Amino acid sequence: MMIIPFDPVLNGCVNMDVASRYSNDEARFLKNIGFRIQFFRKKCGMSQEELAEKSNLSYSTISHIESTSTYPMSIIALYRIAAALNIAPYQLLMFD
Repeated sequence: MMIIPFDPVLNGCVNMDVASRYSNDEARFLKNIGFRIQFFRKKCGMSQEELAEKSNLSYSTISHIESTSTYPMSIIALYRIAAALNIAPYQLLMFD
């Protein structure tokens, strides 16, 4: 079993080769969270840089989470992003 370094401040696995670690459903789930974050960020009129600053995360992290690639994140990152967007964390996990 391969041990993946984890950094809670960076919100996920240090090793970014994650696509092969997730099933299609899991990858779609992570991408949908990213799309929800992007939706609420734009609804607030906030840039990725502003969201990064307000959530105490890096611009690179926000950019990766919102991208179409699969990017893992910690529950703490999800909480920080939701707080910065003034929404409840569960709203980032609700998909239509």
